[in-house]
Amino acid sequence: MTETTAEGRAYEISDGTWDPELVQVERGTPSGELLRRYWHPIARSTEAGTSPLNVRVLGEDLVLYRDRSGTPGLLHPRCCHRGTTLYFGRVEDNGIRCPYHGWLFAADGQCLDQPCEPDRGRNKASHRQPWYPVVDYNGLVFAYLGPADKQPVFPRFDIFEDMTEDEEIVIVDHFAFGGPTNAPCNWFQTHENAMDPHHVFILHNTISGPQFDPKLEIWPRIDWQAHSWGVTATQDRDLPDGTILHRITEVRSPTMRVIPTPTLSVLGKTNNLSWALPIDDTNTRVYAMLRKRKDEEAQGLPVYGNGKSWFDLTEAEHQVYPGDYETQVGQGPITLHSEERLVSSDRGVSMVRRLFKDQVRVVAAGGNPVGVGFSDEDAFVSLIAGNYIVGPNTDPATIPLWDA
Repeated sequence: MTETTAEGRAYEISDGTWDPELVQVERGTPSGELLRRYWHPIARSTEAGTSPLNVRVLGEDLVLYRDRSGTPGLLHPRCCHRGTTLYFGRVEDNGIRCPYHGWLFAADGQCLDQPCEPDRGRNKASHRQPWYPVVDYNGLVFAYLGPADKQPVFPRFDIFEDMTEDEEIVIVDHFAFGGPTNAPCNWFQTHENAMDPHHVFILHNTISGPQFDPKLEIWPRIDWQAHSWGVTATQDRDLPDGTILHRITEVRSPTMRVIPTPTLSVLGKTNNLSWALPIDDTNTRVYAMLRKRKDEEAQGLPVYGNGKSWFDLTEAEHQVYPGDYETQVGQGPITLHSEERLVSSDRGVSMVRRLFKDQVRVVAAGGNPVGVGFSDEDAFVSLIAGNYIVGPNTDPATIPLWDA
């Protein structure tokens, strides 16, 4: 008789659970309320036009448009009059007109016209379509979906200031620098990946072959740092010429991740910043804003196999050359936190989770989360991520988060 071992069989596996404080995005949930205290990119600026656009953000279905005067508006789709959708509305000079009875709404929801009523609406000022404030910024439309009395100042980032005439800002909405625009999984499992530098050596080198600059094949010395606004990871690689590649990645609460170009096409401070947009609990979009010279190519994408991009791979090749999309979506629509076995190399992921959950509780207790400000002085944000070449004569004080 063959001896059998019962221990560890899949038959005994738990159904598993996920941590709601990390993954829920809808209004009224603790983590959803934290997310609503920040500005989020919801579309490219070019997508806000005179044809209304359905957008889904933080589990809410909304309509985005831009009136003919150039003002963008983000409204609840169900008309406050008789309930039809404004998706079929007509965009005019100063608002959007409902297709059913012609009520006209401005970007702040104010009803401007009721053509079927006496004097085109004697009481129109008392009617307002639910709305959210929006801001155009460098090619993206951002929205604030939280309580009005907690609305923070819109942030500006130092890497996009003082543009010269030969520079431009481009928007990249490929998932993780190479993959579909939308990912069918929870936003947080894509977000925490930015503080997992070990996967660069394994996934992006050993398993799928070198996808980035060959210098990233060198095993680095890794450390993580906690800040009031987020978490950083530093990776130091000893280069053959005696210099050190000092690489810093950055996560800022709640959805920003700053990953300097892994192709090392930009040395020094990063030229790009990314946001994870939680569409709902099981869908995510990633937007990257990138500064470059007009005569240069945009951010390089990972290459797989014989120089193919993610979009050129066959299904079989995706198995041979997995990337961030496969490994993050492969965790399921919402990863099962109860079934994970975190170890020492996951320290950065644990730090990101702890920071986020701490801020969920701050908001639940009535406080203001980190990374929001309410004055013009608070609007300016200075990033530190980048690819820094540290030479023997480099002044350590000029290199962020580096101890000589």
